[in-house]
Amino acid sequence: MTRPPRLRPGDRIGIVAPSGPVLRRYVVAGLKVLEAAGYRPRLSRHLYERRGHLAGTDQRRADDLNRMLRDPDIRCVLMARGGFGAMRIAADVDWGAMRRDPKVFAGYSDATFLHLGFQARSGVRTLHGPNLHGLGFGRTGEIRRWLSWLANPLPPDSIRELSAPLRIGTRGGEVSGRVLGGNLALVHHAACTPYMPSLRSAILFFEEVNEPPYKIDAMLTHIALAGSLKGVRGMALGSFVNCVPKPKHKELKLGQVLRDHIGVLGVPALGGMKAGHGPRNWALPLGARATLDSRRGRLVFEEGLVA
Repeated sequence: MTRPPRLRPGDRIGIVAPSGPVLRRYVVAGLKVLEAAGYRPRLSRHLYERRGHLAGTDQRRADDLNRMLRDPDIRCVLMARGGFGAMRIAADVDWGAMRRDPKVFAGYSDATFLHLGFQARSGVRTLHGPNLHGLGFGRTGEIRRWLSWLANPLPPDSIRELSAPLRIGTRGGEVSGRVLGGNLALVHHAACTPYMPSLRSAILFFEEVNEPPYKIDAMLTHIALAGSLKGVRGMALGSFVNCVPKPKHKELKLGQVLRDHIGVLGVPALGGMKAGHGPRNWALPLGARATLDSRRGRLVFEEGLVA
């Protein structure tokens, strides 16, 4: 999978909103972080538009994203925020532009649909991590990790190693493969579409927020029935925030749902990584090779994001 070129001081970062509406004060805070790191942000034309739960019309959101993908001066495309809407414009995204001129794409949550598309249609690694909103109010360590992946072909060990202290299921051992995935709901939506990459031989990364266990059960079941989990080598789970049974509902708890599905796969699985919607959202490169070590409880990237 192609590595985009590393970012250098003075490079331009394009800010896009292909999903939900953005908040100006969060954008301003995030821009200060990028400028302090020596980068030059450029806002998309319709960044502050709103159409209900979307950041403007589908056509304008797609045009803004494509304009950044096609501009050779833009070396990174960063989501302003998540929400919903990226999958609505998938058919209009110029996936070929990313293939012809690889650049960093960064974001999380609803960005997952685009991450998957860039891997399936463009063959380019991307960066799962804070959106611009999150960078503006992120912690120093979180920002440092994010910046390190952008600028260093092989970041230090302290950046490439993510603790995953929770062992899920009974299978142990050590497995290696490309890390793919993101937000569980968006991977579920992408299954059986042209925007879903093959997960065979991959280490699958999931995170989620505000979904009760029975819905997580349904999502995992659908992904499995779609055939997308065939050949997966392991699972590395990030934050699952507020994923608890609804009041007075009799349903399985999250841990049991995860053990059921992982047990069927028979692969090593670790959880508790600080990635996703939790209080820490450590960046990680999707499409890069890593080793999942059950004995030591960690996911270690053997490769970086950029060239």
